[in-house]
Amino acid sequence: MTESSCSSFARRGLLALAGILILGAGPAFAADSAARGPSEVIFLGELLLLMAAGRLLGEAMTRIGQPSVMGQLLAGILLGPSVMGAMWPSGQHALFPAGPEQKAMIDAISQFGILLLLLLTGMETDLKLVRKVGRAAISISLMGVAIPFACGVTVGLFIPEALLPGPDKRLLTALFLGTALSISSIKIVAAIVRDLGFARRNLGQVIVSSAIMEDTIGWIIIAVIFGLAGAGEIDVASVAKILIEPPCSWWRASRSADASSSI
Repeated sequence: MTESSCSSFARRGLLALAGILILGAGPAFAADSAARGPSEVIFLGELLLLMAAGRLLGEAMTRIGQPSVMGQLLAGILLGPSVMGAMWPSGQHALFPAGPEQKAMIDAISQFGILLLLLLTGMETDLKLVRKVGRAAISISLMGVAIPFACGVTVGLFIPEALLPGPDKRLLTALFLGTALSISSIKIVAAIVRDLGFARRNLGQVIVSSAIMEDTIGWIIIAVIFGLAGAGEIDVASVAKILIEPPCSWWRASRSADASSSI
């Protein structure tokens, strides 16, 4: 057995041991946390357990030719309410308390990790290459939004009425289904592209560029759909108000800021 394989085995053993210790000590720490509020011990335990599970399953996925992010997603599912919460509810609530202060601590770290991932992806993005493949990226992003959106709307128009939130909400429900299917996650796409080593290739630049455009288009669509849901009706006036009001509000705010700075 080589030195590198021994060190790799030792790292995995330490990660597994850390996960076992956290699982065993989690309920005791959680009882103390419930009495005293947010706990740094629980926070560190969550970090260690998430990193250990994500690393182990990520390496397992890499062994079978899949990106490591698939294993990390699987680790989140196993540790979340879908698996661990169903099989061991008390342990899951102990390790991941539902208190807003405790959740804010792990949420902040997760947002920071996402920020670093996107920054690294941006650092590996070649703008000259993006301009070179721009036409392909635009066509892919448009089709990547249009086809899932059309499929979701079609399904929503024919689903049973018992699944609708209200008898008069069929069109709105269909639009929500279409929007949910058409929105991608640039964070997951960037992680997969980096794991597969495509970040500096033409294919990787096309994938990342089209994912950015798909996200932009998708979030504009979902903003319109949420506005229509808040208005309670779908007509031309409501759509026009949703599309025109934000830029007009921004323009008025910028004019007010310029006027106040000139005084």
